[in-house]
Amino acid sequence: MDYLKIAILPLNEAKEIQSQLATQGVEIRLDHNETTCRRGCTVTVEMWAKQDDIPAVQKTFSENFAQSLEGHDVDWSRLSEVFDPSKDSAVCPACGENFSTSSSECPGCGLNLGV
Repeated sequence: MDYLKIAILPLNEAKEIQSQLATQGVEIRLDHNETTCRRGCTVTVEMWAKQDDIPAVQKTFSENFAQSLEGHDVDWSRLSEVFDPSKDSAVCPACGENFSTSSSECPGCGLNLGV
């Protein structure tokens, strides 16, 4: 059965997910590809799974994401906020602070909007 590339992740995170999925009988292959992955301080690898295992992989990713949000108050409506330097003010998509667009960094949380 062919494998599909499903993610490029830091090595430790990929190994953790690989272990989680192994308990469900899902085989995950990790490969280093010179064109897509990095070495050095943060090593990344490609994560590959069989087509039939994709639903189990998606479920595990969703559960891990939900667990990472536990205890945090997430305002999903802020994700649609756009930093427009031609406007007088902006709303930070991370913390919701209203600030002047004369700066591209949110004074509330320090998010750099990179303009």
